[in-house]
Amino acid sequence: MSTTPSTASRLRRLTAGSALILFPALLVVEAPLDPTGQGSGADLYAAATQHPGALVTSAVLLIVSGVLMAPAAAGILHQARDRGAALANVGAVLAVLGGFGHFGIAMFYLVGSSLPGGNPAEMVAFVDRLNVSPEIGLVAFPLIMCFALGVLVLPWAAWRAGAIHWWVPAVTTAAVLVEELSPFRSTAVTVVVLTAVTVAYTALGVRVLRMSDAAWAGVPSALRAQEPARL
Repeated sequence: MSTTPSTASRLRRLTAGSALILFPALLVVEAPLDPTGQGSGADLYAAATQHPGALVTSAVLLIVSGVLMAPAAAGILHQARDRGAALANVGAVLAVLGGFGHFGIAMFYLVGSSLPGGNPAEMVAFVDRLNVSPEIGLVAFPLIMCFALGVLVLPWAAWRAGAIHWWVPAVTTAAVLVEELSPFRSTAVTVVVLTAVTVAYTALGVRVLRMSDAAWAGVPSALRAQEPARL
């Protein structure tokens, strides 16, 4: 009897569980490294000339985190095939679009890394023109917002599916609201918010990693044995 299906299923489970943990954890690392400040032309030029290594590292971390959004969302989709399916589908679409948004930010940083060597005033003016471009804003801003919305929705889908306790989506929701609505925007606040999101998503990821192959495959008795009490 072939073991290929079981091996493939296990690989999907391990990938999804690891992605759920790693995508926010990488952002916790990226936030204090990010040298771009408010992202103005002057900020990006200064980052490219004074902190080129940090700028490129931030871009790479954003790209990897964005790529991991797809398997992370797939991990929630797999568990919410009945209850919570609608929320999971919406959250997955938002999360993947948000990953594209982070990829776009990373590309902006990598383009900025080529600014040194040009006329400083012209380079700053060029970046400032990009920042106020309505065409770029029309694409980039919704994608970036999709990340926050996807991060918020996916844990509620997992809770609705009976996969996790209520505190996981509650913590994630509070963190997203603080980041998006708080008037006190700083790197320290962002790191705290991302740490809270990482804690919540780690609970999701650890659950997936600890699931048996039978539970992951949807065997009813195995699922009931691993379903947490919903308080």
